[in-house]
Amino acid sequence: MQQQSRSDDTCSAAIIGGAVSGLAAATNIHALPQFSDVVVFERQQYDDKRVNCGEAINDTTLVPLEKTPENGFVNDIDGFELRVYDGQDHDPHEQPVGVSRLQCEPGYICERNVVEKRWADKLAAEGVEFRTGASISPSKYDQILETYDYIIDASGQPSLTLKAKQETTNYTGDMVALNATVSGDFSSYTERPRIFFEGYVGYSWSFPKSETQANVGMGWAGDERPENYYEAFKTTAQRNGFSVPERDQTNIYTIPRGPSLSPEQTYYPENNVFLVGDAAGIANRYQGEGICQGIRSANLLGELIATEQEHRYPEKLYNMMKSEYRLAHLMRGAWVEHEDSALLAAVAESIEGLSIEDITRRPSQVLSRLLRRPITAAKLISDVGMLTRVYESYTDSWEFGANEA
Repeated sequence: MQQQSRSDDTCSAAIIGGAVSGLAAATNIHALPQFSDVVVFERQQYDDKRVNCGEAINDTTLVPLEKTPENGFVNDIDGFELRVYDGQDHDPHEQPVGVSRLQCEPGYICERNVVEKRWADKLAAEGVEFRTGASISPSKYDQILETYDYIIDASGQPSLTLKAKQETTNYTGDMVALNATVSGDFSSYTERPRIFFEGYVGYSWSFPKSETQANVGMGWAGDERPENYYEAFKTTAQRNGFSVPERDQTNIYTIPRGPSLSPEQTYYPENNVFLVGDAAGIANRYQGEGICQGIRSANLLGELIATEQEHRYPEKLYNMMKSEYRLAHLMRGAWVEHEDSALLAAVAESIEGLSIEDITRRPSQVLSRLLRRPITAAKLISDVGMLTRVYESYTDSWEFGANEA
């Protein structure tokens, strides 16, 4: 460990990145009695427009705020409706080939800017220092390494840590997502936002914040991506019946295709640097969810530091995410290996009524549902590529350094 900054009895911590993963890290570290200084470095101001990607939070129990509109929790949803279409040439009135309703009791559609601002305000009132409005240069990063005993990098993918080490190519995959907030009539599905699968590796969505406003978006998880992202987003809005976002109001983000970074590179003991959230390359590679995963990674790190086991962080993080990685790898295979909309619809219908937690973190729940439909299960594993995925998933043969469709 580096020399402690104030006395032999206290430690200091720098959190690089003040979005949800960084805020969760600050919450956990500040709660530990050995830390006298916790500083969050965030390149933007919380009063400015920051992000609106990830405005569906599936497990809001992870956010230590009262679930009120004033704190950004604007729509308490029942769950989500998955709609599977046979390609991208349908019109808004065409019936999908398959529909599945999933439960999400602790889920909300949020004003994410407000959630993060209120969370930061809460931490600031408790004594966490925030330094906002300036990017961290390479020299500033080096200064942080020299000044603080612990550094938690929550800067996203690619992380500032790997940029400083010129190792950003160590991330092996990403997903690209466009999103915006639009006005329209969303009254028919306010309580159950919609997710649209349309014959490509990825999906689009419409997540109402109210009856007249929604966060809408489109993401690509495979290598086949459009030449013009905005035009693709525009056409998906038209065919799925929500307003076309203005180009200047549309945001684009890069999300890790978890696991997209070798676990060994989430911790650098020589400087006590830990990567959490997107920076650590963790996210659900099937549906791109990363908010809850990022918060959980920060919670895990806090628990390990509290028990002086932080050296086990890479191993523990990987084991925490392993079942989710496995299930997502298999779920993506239902489309990647078959490209059969009817089969994907059958898979979606087989998980009707399960919770989002089940289909992201509990493979046994999903597999038991599939086994109740032996014809669907047989079709799924009737492909060499799918059998390969089963082998990879249960031997942890992830492709750090290789590409996957």
